[in-house]
Amino acid sequence: MAREAFLLSRRGLNFGVPPGAYGAAIAQMRLQELKAVGSARLDATDSPQAAASLAWSALGPLPLIDEIPAFGGVSLGIALAGATGRVTALIADPTVSGRMFAGTGDGGVWMRANATAAFVPIFDLEPTLSIGALALDTTTSPNPTLYVGSGEGNGSADSYYGEGVFVSSDLGTTWTQLGASNFAHASIASIAVDTTQTPRTIYAAVTYGSSANRADASWVEGDFSQDGLWRSADGGESWIPYPAGTFGACPYFTSDPCPAESVVIDPASPTTVLVSILGAGVFRSSNSGFSWTPASLPNLSGGVGRASVAAADGVAYAMIGAADGIEFAGFYKSANDGVTWTQASVPSATVGDTTIDGANSSNFSESFFDQTLAIDPADTTGATIVFGGIGIYRSINSGTSWTSLAPSGGTHSDQHAIAFDPASAHSFFLGNDGGLYRFDAHTLTWAALNASIGVAQADSVGPHPTNSAVALAGFQDNGTALFDATQPPASSWTEVDNLDGGSALFDTVNPLFAYHTFATTSVGAWVSRSTDGGVTFNSAASSAALQTAMATVGDDGAAYYPPLASDPAVAERVLFGAHSVYVSNDGMATWAPQTTQNLTGGCNSGACALEDLEIAPSDDTKAYALSMETSTTFSPTPFQIFTTDQADLQVSPSQPNGAEWTNKTSQLPPIVFPNATQATGIAVDPFDYSTAYLSLSGFTAATGMGHIFVTTDFGGTWTQADGNPTLQIPPPADALPDVPVLRLLVDRNDSTANTVLAATDIGIFRTTDGGSTWAAFNLGVIPAVAVFDIEQNLSGVVFAATHGRGIFELSGEGSPGTTPTSTPAATGSATPAPTPTPSITATATGTPSPTATASPTATATSTRTATPTATASPTATATPTSTSTPTATATPTVTATFTPTPMPTVAAALDVSPSSATFAAKLGKQSKAKKVTAANKGTVSITLIGAQVTGDFALSKLCGGALKPKKKCAYGVVFTPTATGLRTGLLTVNNNGSSGPRTVSLSGTGD
Repeated sequence: MAREAFLLSRRGLNFGVPPGAYGAAIAQMRLQELKAVGSARLDATDSPQAAASLAWSALGPLPLIDEIPAFGGVSLGIALAGATGRVTALIADPTVSGRMFAGTGDGGVWMRANATAAFVPIFDLEPTLSIGALALDTTTSPNPTLYVGSGEGNGSADSYYGEGVFVSSDLGTTWTQLGASNFAHASIASIAVDTTQTPRTIYAAVTYGSSANRADASWVEGDFSQDGLWRSADGGESWIPYPAGTFGACPYFTSDPCPAESVVIDPASPTTVLVSILGAGVFRSSNSGFSWTPASLPNLSGGVGRASVAAADGVAYAMIGAADGIEFAGFYKSANDGVTWTQASVPSATVGDTTIDGANSSNFSESFFDQTLAIDPADTTGATIVFGGIGIYRSINSGTSWTSLAPSGGTHSDQHAIAFDPASAHSFFLGNDGGLYRFDAHTLTWAALNASIGVAQADSVGPHPTNSAVALAGFQDNGTALFDATQPPASSWTEVDNLDGGSALFDTVNPLFAYHTFATTSVGAWVSRSTDGGVTFNSAASSAALQTAMATVGDDGAAYYPPLASDPAVAERVLFGAHSVYVSNDGMATWAPQTTQNLTGGCNSGACALEDLEIAPSDDTKAYALSMETSTTFSPTPFQIFTTDQADLQVSPSQPNGAEWTNKTSQLPPIVFPNATQATGIAVDPFDYSTAYLSLSGFTAATGMGHIFVTTDFGGTWTQADGNPTLQIPPPADALPDVPVLRLLVDRNDSTANTVLAATDIGIFRTTDGGSTWAAFNLGVIPAVAVFDIEQNLSGVVFAATHGRGIFELSGEGSPGTTPTSTPAATGSATPAPTPTPSITATATGTPSPTATASPTATATSTRTATPTATASPTATATPTSTSTPTATATPTVTATFTPTPMPTVAAALDVSPSSATFAAKLGKQSKAKKVTAANKGTVSITLIGAQVTGDFALSKLCGGALKPKKKCAYGVVFTPTATGLRTGLLTVNNNGSSGPRTVSLSGTGD
């Protein structure tokens, strides 16, 4: 179950992206943008609410300063010279000195023309900015040919899906998309190009990609049948997948391939190809991929997870992650290009009292997420190698021993890409969660190269309520930062708290107080408070008080990034959402239950916890709460919407049950199935508590549901508001494109509540007529990037948090920022007691070889960060540790947020046929039933959890609760048109098979 639970924790609902759906959304957005060009109004309608003077301005960070790198939750050394977001792929061009290319998690591809030039984006006009792999063919002229594998392949909740392979022969001026129909919703983790063949032979390692939101409610958008290794023999014009079974049995699926993670060609022997397959191991081909042989890796037991391979000059290496996705199972060397293998050691390092990486499951390690491996080309023996996990290590003896290259910091944690510097022997570039860095092998020093790479992955933005020059933001693995527009751009963003930054906001009434959440860990929820306007934060006491309050009522846990809400009328009153709601009346110093109710769908972990909590700006007695859907339980746990008119109350002797919340989920239209899609947020009208908008993720073409719904009676009824009430595919030209919506904002500059901004997977859209029509609203500045948050201060100025290109401000909206008026005096904050200064020592596990010595420049100056270090109770040491993603923590189990009691998914796939069905009937008359067959092709029983249909369709016959191996059953579907013309719908069969929910497209013509 360990390996199944690991992969299933990443699955979410697996809604799927129908072929062409994402591309169609991009195309519709481009048409809307073209329509707006030259118009006096960049708007969906001719409304006076939006003028053509509106424009987005990029605020950065460029870069983020004052970030002290943390490894395993322990800060090391001095602040980095500048940090940015995740760099996932690197190429150092040997044909031009200093020229290099960097691929980023969701910020596109960046190029530096030479060693002194700034990095510039070269991929912004493409349909996706999520990058998993780069490859460079240096044999072409006049320029080398650059290949880009889109879709980040690191397996995290926010590793976004891609749109195939792209190729450029003019250094990124123009691009050609390859394999769009093959990889349209997958992630490409690795690319290898055989440059000796004309046309080129290309290998693509394909894995799953996800979509997420600011709570990191993640779900896999891909189709598992597209996973695995693919090969093109004609330069990418056509692609052929290696079928399931080519690389042995997949422990996760019976009929689908396991994901491929790493593929390499030995340049000295181009017919030799090595590939790693998740859950299956390493395989070798000696004949350009026509046949494969599994690598025999000695002393490997307990299964395998993600693995990395490298090969050069007849020498090959493989780092094998454990099946649980945490520690590493082994490191191996081959002296004959992968024919035979010998075991070496796995590097680890001690940081204070924490051990990172290594082969021990109790270490702080993330083998599913942090892996990069490279052979030093300057060592002709192939004995010098560099490996990155949480930390970064080098071995000069083929892995017999290792040296930590960051014993005193200098670079960020969580390594993803290595490229050796052609201009300096043994020196290399490193891509990680903090951006791009260079290690000088001669001086043993690090240099940050992030001054011009603006790819910060923001989870949230919290503008100061009245001063538009100030804002807070939470960043993935780069802490919480304070923005000050009065400072020069290069120093306007300062990290004010460390680790993973979640929801960040100022107190609405007294902005001397500010608040944020960390990523939830196995210990529990963590929060932090500031009493000096966000300049400094403290978390220990506040987190301990919150954990105690949650434990007292038996709360089952918080989301990865839990929601906070500041009372718009009462200073220092804050709500926090987990399974229930908690209140602080003293700026998060202490906490108490706000209600005794569980406001979720009923799972036993944070996987279905509250993701959004909104107090009505016009009436602080009214509030909305939204919980997440999760399919990691036995049957899908639905999202839930609650409202209360007692948001100002709490549990007390006179009110023993606290506030009463009312479940409004059943009031949603019948086309919305809360257990078959993911809700992502609630946005409340600033002037009328009864009006609010709900956003949904997924693709309508797959879910049969719309993206935005509005209530005008406090959740009593809901109406679709995305401009596509009949669920047309594709949507009407002036509707919201069919793309996941992640967050909404009701514009306070329009008192009618008809102006709404929608943050989506591809940027921002806007309506000024309450959702009847929509227009693209990136305004030529924001590229096709996921927008996780969009907020507005009391002056009406809008800020957007993108998960790959930092923060943007909408100018021309609202009044100029002003200095806030006098506010109540801040209360004192406890100063954390000093802690011992730990040192870092590199070690090599799995071998009797001596412990590696530290770099000569090592100075043991690391100090544990002041936050968070509280103990929640006398029996539990509550020390949260930095988690790069919501799927792994420093403990030997996957983070509770995404691993509740696992849905007992079985190793059998449910096949449903046909994939589509067509009907015809007279208006109001029922058609004859059509049969849809469900077949269990596996060797164990599959539980059929339930089936649903949307549109003018109904089920006339149902299957039973269980389907035995090799058996079939039939569903009956009928069509009763409610209008003439084409009608569409969807049949969804939920089950616990490895293939996840299965869908059948339904269409009917009403006469």
